Amino acid sequence: MKRIFEIFSNSFPIRLLIIHFKKNQVLLLCWLLLFLIINGSFARGLGIPYLFLSPEYLNEVSYLSFLIVGLTLGGLIVAFNIASYILDGPRFQFIGAISKPFSNFSLNNSLIPLAFLINYIIQIVNYQMLYEFMSLFDALLLASALPLGVILSILTLQVYFWFTNKDVRDVLAERVEKRIRKLTVARIVAVKRHKSIKNNKIKISGYFDFRFGWRKLDKKNKGHLALIVSSIFNQNHLNTVIAELFIFALILLLGVFREYPVFQIPAAASTILFITIILMFIGAITFWFRGWAITVSLALFFVINFLVTLDFLSKEHYAHGLNYKTEPVVYNIENIQRLSSKKIIQEDKQTTLGILENWRSKFDHKPKMILLTASGGGQRAAYWTMHALQQLDSATSGRMFDHTVSITGASGGLIGAAYFRELKYQEKVNSGLSPYRREFLNNIGQEALNPIIFSLLTNDIFIRYQKFKYGGYSYPKDRGYAFEQKLNRNTEGILNKKLIDYRTLELNADIPILFLAPTSVNDGRKLYITPHSVSYMAENPYKSDSLEIMFQSRSIDFLRTFEEQDSKNLSFLTALRMSASFPYITPNVNLPSNPSLEIMDAGLADNFGISDAVLFLYNFQGWIKENTSGVIILSIRDSRKAAIIEQKENLSITDKIFTPITNIYNNWSKIQDGRNDLLVEYAREWYEGDLQHLWISYDADMEINNEKVSDLVHIEERASLSWRLTGREKFNIRNAIWAEENQRVIKFLYQELGD
Repeated sequence: MKRIFEIFSNSFPIRLLIIHFKKNQVLLLCWLLLFLIINGSFARGLGIPYLFLSPEYLNEVSYLSFLIVGLTLGGLIVAFNIASYILDGPRFQFIGAISKPFSNFSLNNSLIPLAFLINYIIQIVNYQMLYEFMSLFDALLLASALPLGVILSILTLQVYFWFTNKDVRDVLAERVEKRIRKLTVARIVAVKRHKSIKNNKIKISGYFDFRFGWRKLDKKNKGHLALIVSSIFNQNHLNTVIAELFIFALILLLGVFREYPVFQIPAAASTILFITIILMFIGAITFWFRGWAITVSLALFFVINFLVTLDFLSKEHYAHGLNYKTEPVVYNIENIQRLSSKKIIQEDKQTTLGILENWRSKFDHKPKMILLTASGGGQRAAYWTMHALQQLDSATSGRMFDHTVSITGASGGLIGAAYFRELKYQEKVNSGLSPYRREFLNNIGQEALNPIIFSLLTNDIFIRYQKFKYGGYSYPKDRGYAFEQKLNRNTEGILNKKLIDYRTLELNADIPILFLAPTSVNDGRKLYITPHSVSYMAENPYKSDSLEIMFQSRSIDFLRTFEEQDSKNLSFLTALRMSASFPYITPNVNLPSNPSLEIMDAGLADNFGISDAVLFLYNFQGWIKENTSGVIILSIRDSRKAAIIEQKENLSITDKIFTPITNIYNNWSKIQDGRNDLLVEYAREWYEGDLQHLWISYDADMEINNEKVSDLVHIEERASLSWRLTGREKFNIRNAIWAEENQRVIKFLYQELGD
């Protein structure tokens, strides 16, 4: 038994594995990241694992999409073997005496890639069965494309190595060797490597050969140190350079032709390509600088970090439709206050009063006024908002939306509401169209994360060399552009309008007023984007002439502030994106001002839109009191109002360090809920009419009371906060409408609006 253990522990594959954990931890970080992703331990809330477990190509998850991911994974495995061969090959002198040394080395270096591949396949099958309702046979068939792609990729690259590594005296390799050995750094590294190898001989009992047979090591094959070092210098450095340049060129090529669907490979594949470049870069840094590798890497990071701050490398993201060539807006307190003067505020109030009069004229009695709010939450919120609006409006025979005057909120919720609003208008001009059709819900449920990640990895990180024109101006293509294009295709082009295109429709009260209110990162002010100015949303109700300086305007009217920059020309898709600029996924927009305003998600200030609804009510409370029979603030939320309190016990040291920060982030919506509840309570004090606050909520663990919903397929798992939803997540979101508390709200609205 001891002999068997010794043979096993001294076998080539095991010794390589030990060396990786002992000396190549940085290389292993690439594999660790992939392991964490596919097992759902990294960015699960953003839906990143789903890009790997259910990759899309040409708008569908197919055998071909998994095959493409497998091809790139095979490239990553070969790159890992090259880096390992360069770093650790000289430690095993016997390799120089066997045929096809690199191929044999790669085979014995397969434990980590093989473990990852097996784990990957298991996770794919589990995911497809659990989240996409697929049978075991179909899931296995789909997953089989992954190893097939890996094998094809490795075999193709091995053929290349067989031709390039068949002779250490290859003419091209000798030329490379002469050039490398002229470098002082190369000579120093070579000498140190020789000394290190002599002093660190590793005992090997045997290895697997290229025919998968076990070969005991012949002691006579240990005298080929010079040969293996020469082979490493001559061939594998050359192969590494060629491979890295090829992958970099491939990524740039994919970026060039990304407008063509056939070139839009799955985001998982482009991610693996990017990790491959990083892995080869790490291998090169580790080889040349060994003990100084981490120091050099940090130095390079700080150099690149500094260069990015320079104008020629800085990357801004633009609002499509605005003029960035003209003189930028001077953004200061004086200018903000000038654009929210009493005269301007009064003008804007009169415009909105006209909208309210037009809305009132559609009823022959005092109607209920609905102030609709829709919470943010990526595609989860967009899908839930769309479904909830379809159900609410259908249950009330269209009266719910007829009674709606304004729509506020954030992120995905406003995208879903904007889509339904457009469909309701299209119903008016085309009587054959029904906004309640399932196909429209399916449209808003189509994924949009793949093109964002693909654009990030093939374009945004490197060089944004492609441009497009919109509204007479030119802009670089980035992942924001990719998101808008995908959203436009998903919604069949009906939201592809300019902001000003909605002006007349809102003024005539043909559609509700939609308040898009993203947040300024610079100073926390809201930026109200509407087709008609709403400076009254910046007014402080307690401001007086004597305290003018103390009460600075709390928001910015986009239309007036950027009038000289052609604000009316703003793309409505861009406006929606600005309100849904989730960090790292959809980029923050830079506006043409001095200093430049950086705009991000509206949820930063109020993820539920309650504060804007209450402020609107405050500004027009007199008119609303006289012309309506009451106000209903109807909130469509992608989270439950009263969340369950979790008890945390036996916290680790890291938990104790990070818990205060993570708790603030995780409870941010609860903090906003508390503030919004206070606002509504205060509103009941100063508003003299009838005011009610209702909400329709999605939550995975809500009690469903409907025979149509099977308990066998319902899983209490909250949908991810991303632009990608699984089949099961969509199923659970749709069924949340049957929760008892949601059904009570629907019945109440039916009774209240039954005019």
